[in-house]
Amino acid sequence: MVECANYDKGENKLMIAQRNDFTYQLLMDAGIKKGLRVLDVGCGSGEVTFLAAEIVGSTGEVIGFDSNETAIAAARDSAVKNQFANTKFIIAEIDKLPQDLGRFDAIVGRRVLMYQPDAVFSIKSLLPYLKTKGLVVFQESDSMGSFKDVDLMPLHTQVQTWIWNTVAKEGGNIHMGMNLYSVFKQAGLTISQIRAEAVLQTLETGSDLAWVVQMMLPRIIKLGVVNQKEIEIDTLEERLNSERQNANTVFVRDMAFGIWATIH
Repeated sequence: MVECANYDKGENKLMIAQRNDFTYQLLMDAGIKKGLRVLDVGCGSGEVTFLAAEIVGSTGEVIGFDSNETAIAAARDSAVKNQFANTKFIIAEIDKLPQDLGRFDAIVGRRVLMYQPDAVFSIKSLLPYLKTKGLVVFQESDSMGSFKDVDLMPLHTQVQTWIWNTVAKEGGNIHMGMNLYSVFKQAGLTISQIRAEAVLQTLETGSDLAWVVQMMLPRIIKLGVVNQKEIEIDTLEERLNSERQNANTVFVRDMAFGIWATIH
């Protein structure tokens, strides 16, 4: 399995592998296979696109789209660098896709529905691009379980709270994972399976919390979630590492939910 064709410097590679293992298995179990044509919704820099591209192979095709021009540029660069000739990236909104895209065997997405003002509408707007009996496969995160380690790992819990509070203030649904089943039902899909897995962090796995805070720092400060002085970003990773080493326990980062379905 491809680990990740493009990632930001500083992110723990074990965390990338952990994140992508769940996604890769979800795609495989849902029925993504060689030769399929796949649409990746809100593809960002192409991480999921490249996972799907590896599965469908040279006889298949994966088109990723996102409204973020910088992310699409990074995805295109990674495709060239890593020789993913079976991928294509376009700039588009979920409800404003080009009419000439054609139809797909599967539509996939990760951590994108949580940012949609109406997730049911977003799913429905994608269905005209799906072939008969085509697959709809999505993965979403949920903050459930993330705040139960305050006694043993107070800093981890505090940092996680900053992250999720920022997402919530931006209008993101921090419980989209749990809402996936309802969203798919309301969109008129026939659900095949839904699953969930705790994302765990230990001394051995490392943690992506400091990296996430660094990436989100301007947003965290702008929204007034916490001030920069309290974050102490220059020493945050070191303090998190020390806490994990001394706590000798597992930190529940969040929950990853995966679902796949077909049209009636």
